[in-house]
This record gives sequence, structure tokens and C-alpha cells, in this order.
Amino acid sequence: MGFSVALPSVLHIDNQSAIQVAKHPEHHGHMKHFIPTAEMPADLLTKALPCVKVQEFCHLLGLAPLGGS
Repeated sequence: MGFSVALPSVLHIDNQSAIQVAKHPEHHGHMKHFIPTAEMPADLLTKALPCVKVQEFCHLLGLAPLGGS
């Protein structure tokens, strides 16, 4: 993306479940989706999607206005 990363990013969280998974990664396999597949904006980066979903997910990620380019 045009920049180098010297150190890992610091995450500030208060979600106890996320903290426990970070401390005990062996439980990661038990973690499943928390939202329905049709509502996962990250799919924009990993899957071929219909145009309407691309626009919706771009909007949810703050990348473009809904219905716009």
C-alpha cells in the first residue's frame, strides 16, 4: 500500500472474549462467525461479489457513499 510497517499495531480492546482468545489461541477454532455471511463487509476484500454488495460493503467500510462510486 505504499508504506512500511516497523512495529505491530497496538490494539486497545475491552472485549473479554477477544482478550481470552488472544491469550489462548488454541480456542480460536471454536470461534465462529458473529454476523451472517450476507452482512460481512470483509467479503469485499476476499470474494467476487455482485455490484450491489460491493457498493453496500464499500459504504459500510467508509470507502464510498451508498449507491455512488
